[in-house]
Amino acid sequence: MPNLYRAGGGQTTGMSSLGGAQRSTLPIVIGGCHRSGTSLLRRILDTHPRIYCGPEVKFLRDFHGTYVKDPIRHVRFLASARAMLPEEELFELLGSAFIEMHERAARRAGKPRWADKNPENIVFLEAWRKLLGERWLLVHVVRNPLDTLASIKEWPFRVSIPEQLDERIEMYLDYTRAGLEFAAISPDRCYRLVYEQLVTRPEGALGALMAWLGEDFHPAQLRMNDVPHQTGLEDPKVAETTEPHAESIGRWRDVLSSAEASTIQGRTSAVWREIDPHGYWAAPERGSLSRS
Repeated sequence: MPNLYRAGGGQTTGMSSLGGAQRSTLPIVIGGCHRSGTSLLRRILDTHPRIYCGPEVKFLRDFHGTYVKDPIRHVRFLASARAMLPEEELFELLGSAFIEMHERAARRAGKPRWADKNPENIVFLEAWRKLLGERWLLVHVVRNPLDTLASIKEWPFRVSIPEQLDERIEMYLDYTRAGLEFAAISPDRCYRLVYEQLVTRPEGALGALMAWLGEDFHPAQLRMNDVPHQTGLEDPKVAETTEPHAESIGRWRDVLSSAEASTIQGRTSAVWREIDPHGYWAAPERGSLSRS
């Protein structure tokens, strides 16, 4: 079985762009296409005794106004705030408060480190650079496009996700390519976590991730909902999950039509091959997955 954990060479040792910072002191940014496993990872990390990872706070999406549908956009706080200050000055002011909020929330939880989970973080990486410079780490969560888009079909999130399949495929490609591009530029600060490995080999996948983050793996992380988490905006299904499981792998066969699956496969196969060059997770059959 190929090792798909790491985004590029030198991730565990290359620290040149981090200014000598210790990994265990750096904030963690989690991103990836919707329905790819970011909510699951959020609760897994929040279970760790040193890491606080709260529910989604849509600061960046609100600031940039990138919702698919937003009928009350004209009355939002930021619509008025933009009339008062130039965009760069406003971002500096509100962005500082956003970071301070994370730091205070982590302190209140008794934890020295924080993580921000939002699927769209992956397309706002330049904004994170403006907020934190180079002193942060990215975990890019990826999932086979067939299962990702099948899951979106079941849970469409109409405010955030377009309705047409062609547009959803473009969104998947935009999110995935953004992560691939960041990994190529900053391989020492980007970790690619493959959903299929997380749910079929959770202890190995999480052990490798936590080591890269400079943290110890705690077995309690595998039963992330045995501890309470702050409620708020996140995928509602994750609250019903007792531990990582592989039941959703290959579910696209029950959800997508043949035409939909063919269209998705045709348009995403090239980008997925960059992640999974051996085709291990290309189109898994039910019951055929190796857990070794």
